[in-house]
Amino acid sequence: MRKTLYSLLFSLCLFAALINFTFCGEADNKEDLIQKEILEELRLHPKAQLVDIYKFFFQGAFGPGHIISDQKSALTYLQNELQSSTEFDSVLWQQVGYKNQYYRINLKLVKEGSILEEKYFKAFIQSANTSKTPSTKKWWEEWNFILSVIDEMKLIITNYEADKSGLDNMLLEGKVLVHHSDIYRKLYNPHYRIVDKDNFEKLNLD
Repeated sequence: MRKTLYSLLFSLCLFAALINFTFCGEADNKEDLIQKEILEELRLHPKAQLVDIYKFFFQGAFGPGHIISDQKSALTYLQNELQSSTEFDSVLWQQVGYKNQYYRINLKLVKEGSILEEKYFKAFIQSANTSKTPSTKKWWEEWNFILSVIDEMKLIITNYEADKSGLDNMLLEGKVLVHHSDIYRKLYNPHYRIVDKDNFEKLNLD
């Protein structure tokens, strides 16, 4: 009886340890992935500010983040941006976030004829119409986890505290969308559209 009881207790302790190890492993893996993507974004765009990092992870979670109800207007906006843009980021495509779900595709590829405008626009529209609707509460929880990782990394990021406070106030008001910082726009000319992984692979950019 005593041996059976000890065996049962041992099994329960082992099970609890395995559960704890599994969850800790998942958390550590997520943190590692987030750190890796932050460092990669800062390697590609060294002057990125916190608001740009926020946008990077938001796009990685939600993609284009909205359904395109007026495709004609969206196409006209794209064509106008292509016509007026003369400088582009040196990064032609980039995975955003850490879940490997969405990519930024530089308009330069269309401007220079590497991707047909029709094909590019179709990939964007299909991605937008199947992307998730942002949940402010869930996203706020996710962003706070990402922010805790950034804090632990002790990075030197310009305007960090001001951006941190501004983003917190924005989320308190139920808003989730941001623009790139002025310095990011000035240095990197971010002209792109977001597409999901399936549509990215169909563009055959590798």
